[in-house]
Amino acid sequence: MAKIASFLYRFLLSKMLASIISTAFTVFFLWYIVESFHSVFLAGMIATIYLAVQLITSVPIGHIIDRINSTVIGLIGSVFVLASLFFILIGYSLLTVYTGTMLITLGVTMKGDSFSATMKKHLHGDQFSALISINEAAIYTSTLLGTALGGVSIIFFQYLFPYILIALATLSIALSMPVAEVKSKIEGDRVVGELASVIGFYRKIVGFLALAFVLNGLFMALDVYSSGLFDLVLHSNVIFYTIFVASISIGGIFGSFLANALKNRTSSPMVLSLLVLVYAPIFLFLGISRSAVLDILDATFLGLLLPVINVPLNTKLMKIVPSNIYGKVMAFLRVFIGGSTPVMAAVFSFVAIFLQVNVIFFYIGILLFPLTGLAFFVLPRFMGLTAESFSNKV
Repeated sequence: MAKIASFLYRFLLSKMLASIISTAFTVFFLWYIVESFHSVFLAGMIATIYLAVQLITSVPIGHIIDRINSTVIGLIGSVFVLASLFFILIGYSLLTVYTGTMLITLGVTMKGDSFSATMKKHLHGDQFSALISINEAAIYTSTLLGTALGGVSIIFFQYLFPYILIALATLSIALSMPVAEVKSKIEGDRVVGELASVIGFYRKIVGFLALAFVLNGLFMALDVYSSGLFDLVLHSNVIFYTIFVASISIGGIFGSFLANALKNRTSSPMVLSLLVLVYAPIFLFLGISRSAVLDILDATFLGLLLPVINVPLNTKLMKIVPSNIYGKVMAFLRVFIGGSTPVMAAVFSFVAIFLQVNVIFFYIGILLFPLTGLAFFVLPRFMGLTAESFSNKV
């Protein structure tokens, strides 16, 4: 395998810094708003704004990425992240925090989407798996570091917090200096032709999309119910809850490197389908367990499993998506799968009125058996696709 260009690691580090800033910002101000305004609703608006900006801007960003240098988009994303932080220098008001949230989300979205496109443009097929594995590990690591930075800042240096983030954002910009790219060739009508190509691509992976939509939505149960599980069911303290939340990221870091080591085995559709089937007993265990320690181990195993499945699927996706519509395809994918998050969050919040948290986890585990069983039909078709499968469409 050819050596991966060093500038890709530079862009990856820049993206990590932006993600650390975003996570720390969210953790810090979720706590600050609740404490200052005594309103969970006002704090929850941060998450709402974050999700709304991602869904609204993903498609336009993807469209732009297909037309100009993706590494320039990454640099602009870092500038937006830095700009967002000057608002909170004015003061920690709702207006400045919400405005900062919009800009920081826009910047992080631009950096994430542009880095994916940059990998597509600058890597050979046999290099995808290695860097995607490293990128997965970077995502989990950024979440951990950002959570730690936000939490520590709350306790020890609230007023220094913006300056720390500004220093990190400045470094992110310095690491984002663009490189030259070969422009993708686009024939025919630019808008109509590309849109038809995107639709044609998605028609061939519709089964995979449906499975990803449902599974991503069901994972919202962990975010919605984890605090209730540890407080109301296990009667555990906040330390165990914090470790539980962090354990998925910890497992994900190790799982990301394991995924690359096992790439020759996990590229088999049958193996991937069997791994997807393991989701069901993981949720069943959360429904029947009464041990905080065992639940933490269960969540760590889930974190380990996620990249082992995601890396080969993302590698395959990166290989088969035509270069000239890559930005739009990935943007539509983000909007489609991300759209399951608010839907499932609302459903889970409603169901919690009638059922205990552990009972809901148990029912989710039961429901997952037939749903994950669909992987045995969907994944062989998806993994059998090649770039040539779409050559007549683009």
